[in-house]
Amino acid sequence: MAENSVALPHFWPILDAMPAPLLYKEHSRSRILANQAALTLLQRDPTLAELSLADIQQLPLYNPDNHSPYDLLHNPLLLALSGTALQLPVILGNNPGQPLLLHSKLVTLSFTLHSSVLISLQPMQGQKFISDSTGALAAEKSGSATDISELEEALAFDKLISLISTELINVQHDKLDQHILDALAAVGEFCHADRSYVFQFNADISEMSNTHEWVRPGVSSHKDQLQQIPQEGLPYFYQKIRQDLVFAVNKVSELPLAAQAEKQEFDAEDIQSVLCCAMHADNKLLGFVGCDMVARQRDWTSNDLRRMKLVGEMIAKTLQNVRYRQSLQQIQQQLLQANQELQKQASQDGLTGIANRRQFDHHLQSELKRSARNQQPLGLLMLDIDRFKHYNDHYGHQAGDEVLQQVAQLLQQQVKRQGELAARYGGEEFAIILPGSNSEACHKVASNIQQQLTQLGIAHQNSDIQPVLTVSMGYCSIFANQSSSTEMLIKQADAAQYQAKKSGRNQVCSAS
Repeated sequence: MAENSVALPHFWPILDAMPAPLLYKEHSRSRILANQAALTLLQRDPTLAELSLADIQQLPLYNPDNHSPYDLLHNPLLLALSGTALQLPVILGNNPGQPLLLHSKLVTLSFTLHSSVLISLQPMQGQKFISDSTGALAAEKSGSATDISELEEALAFDKLISLISTELINVQHDKLDQHILDALAAVGEFCHADRSYVFQFNADISEMSNTHEWVRPGVSSHKDQLQQIPQEGLPYFYQKIRQDLVFAVNKVSELPLAAQAEKQEFDAEDIQSVLCCAMHADNKLLGFVGCDMVARQRDWTSNDLRRMKLVGEMIAKTLQNVRYRQSLQQIQQQLLQANQELQKQASQDGLTGIANRRQFDHHLQSELKRSARNQQPLGLLMLDIDRFKHYNDHYGHQAGDEVLQQVAQLLQQQVKRQGELAARYGGEEFAIILPGSNSEACHKVASNIQQQLTQLGIAHQNSDIQPVLTVSMGYCSIFANQSSSTEMLIKQADAAQYQAKKSGRNQVCSAS
């Protein structure tokens, strides 16, 4: 594409690549753009796409009727650039032996905010001319002239592709189906097809299914019947789409004998012409996008093929991107779950399932600060299973582990309010953090634990205290301040627990 210091319209590559010499001017701008063919014809620098009005005025343009040069007032090229629709022969002075047909049209492209002029300059090939009411010559036939309406259609399709691409580029999984259907509808309408669709292959390309379909009103849909079609069902089609990446049939009735299965299927769907283009992503065949003609036959053009390939490429990339994002989300979810599990393992006692000493220390520090900040009491209860060594010696360590689990579950049932935490402090020793609890509330929790443990009635024959399992508990409650510490709080509760043991065990004591 020709280089230019000024930004070119995004659709300029389409005009620049066309074989016909073209000039393009937006009414809101003074610059005139010339594609490569026009630059060659006008013998201008091929690296500069932009022409000035002075450049145009200096072009030696002649009237073929009398071979006289046009003045500025009647110069057809200047008239065309001003927006006058013309179709007449001219002679370019640097190429006098080859008359040109100048064809200009005022166009308003849907994706611009202003009208523009498109001008083609093509060699004459035996056209006949007639004079209009003004005496100007006009071509009676313009078979060699660029079909500007076709050019407008190409630009409109470029805009359509841009819009579809914008919709599909970052589409979320839950909106994917609707956006693909919208794209198929837009392309189907634009290409005047009766159906447009997407088929996707399975992993080993042994089966295909119709996953998305648009049909014109009055045309039958066969999507539900076109699921999991095996390779053996349409062998000719499978071979063509895998080998050529294109399956274009202008007349279904003229399919070869090798395509009898395909012809039967197409006849069942009333298809007269069909065009399919493979969808690739990462060198992998994902499926194909295609369209059918039902009401009439159609000779597919290179433009039809190019457009269908573009749509197929966009949908393939979209499908692949969505799959990548889904895979990434699954990996992220797995990592999140693994991280949560690691955090859980790091803060949870492996045997009892309640908080471990690490989480206890961290949580107690947080609640101590909260107590000082909000001037609310903070309670701490510590308990120890009486004669647990004797229990292990008599019943075995496995039974001892089960007892630890039972006690832990009992304590976990006591923590119901926000901030409360039951933890295994170490060995057979447990603790409960009770935010907002004064001494009376702490004593109530301890009494509930004693009562429920008695109801469990866990046998402990080797105990010199009771024939059932018992615990000794101590608690304290403080209003924390800046000088308070977790060590101080633990020391007070632990001292109260020691007093309970000293008093004969199976007791509840308070740190006065």
